Formats: sequence, C-alpha cells, structure tokens
Amino acid sequence: MKEENRANNENLLKKIKAGDRETWAEFVNTYYEPIKGFINRMLQQPSLAEELAQDVFANFWYKRNEIDIQTSLKAYLYRTARNLTLNFIKRRKLETDYAQSLGKVLDFKQNITEESIQFTELQIILNKEIENLPEECREIFKLSRYEELSYKEIAEMLDIPIRRVHYQIGLALKTLREKLKKRYGSSYFSGLDIIIFILLYLF
Repeated sequence: MKEENRANNENLLKKIKAGDRETWAEFVNTYYEPIKGFINRMLQQPSLAEELAQDVFANFWYKRNEIDIQTSLKAYLYRTARNLTLNFIKRRKLETDYAQSLGKVLDFKQNITEESIQFTELQIILNKEIENLPEECREIFKLSRYEELSYKEIAEMLDIPIRRVHYQIGLALKTLREKLKKRYGSSYFSGLDIIIFILLYLF
C-alpha cells in the first residue's frame, strides 16, 4: 500500500477511534452498499446480506479502539465481511464440503514418510520465503491463500485490475518454486508443484 494511502487510512481510523460521527457516517455511506453487495454475492439472499452488512459495521464501530489495520480500511472491511459470512454459512451448514476434491492430495500427504520429506521444515522455510516477497505480491498472495479470497474479490478489495492479481500470484508461485529448487535441488522433489500445493493449502 502506498504511503499516501496508508497515511489517509491512519488519519481516517484515528478520527473514527476518536468517535467522530461525521467521519463515521461518511465512511459507512461510502462502503455500506459495496459490502452488502459483496456479502449478497456469497449468499444470494438480500435480506441476510443486509443483516450481515449491518453486523460488519456495528462490530467495526464497537471494536474500533482495538483495530490495528496493516493493509487498508477497505481491505479490512471486505475481509471482515467475508469471515462473518463464512461463519454464518458454517452455522447454517451451507458451506460446501471440499474435502473430496482434495482427497487424492490428502492421501498423498498421508503416505509421505518422515524420512522422505520434512513437511514441518518445509513449511517454516516456505513461510519465510512468503514474507520475503515484494509487498504487493505478498499481500495479494496471502489474501488468496490464507484468506481464501477469489481473484475477483481481491481485485475489488484492493481496487486493482484482476489481471494484476493473476500476475502477482503467478509471480509468487514462480518465486517460491525457484527458492525451493535452489535450496534443495530440482531432483530432490520429483513432484515439486504438488509439494507446494500441499504446504500452501493443507497446513
């Protein structure tokens, strides 16, 4: 995030934390409809989207003094909205069970012996390399892999073209593959891509 945007976010959050109602009203007016629309795209239930959007802003206001934002206020709102919606889906048992789609990968992971690949060591190394990615690349990659946002959601959240999201995630994966190959040698892993997939998605 650019320094100017970071300063603007910090100033806005400072006013909200101070209880500036005018700033808060402007903030809500700016983001309420986009957040409600974002939630509704996940639920396809407008009335529920309305309720959850209200919860997002209510929680923000009541917890405003505890909030520490590292990205942007907009990104924070979208992330909060998504997490709140997913929690709602889980409670209603509407979340799709994706375990079967990963069954083969899980079986692969379970059959790997401790002697052949040290997953714990690799995860530590991979996490360090992720933190060494360029700032924008790292932020987009984490939103995709850890927050599980779609490319479209990330593009909306960060106000960037979706092709830029594709590029940055592709760059991150390429960089991580090269780092592991350099560290261990390409011959050490006969299926390096599947190893990276396991480490990124299952740990």
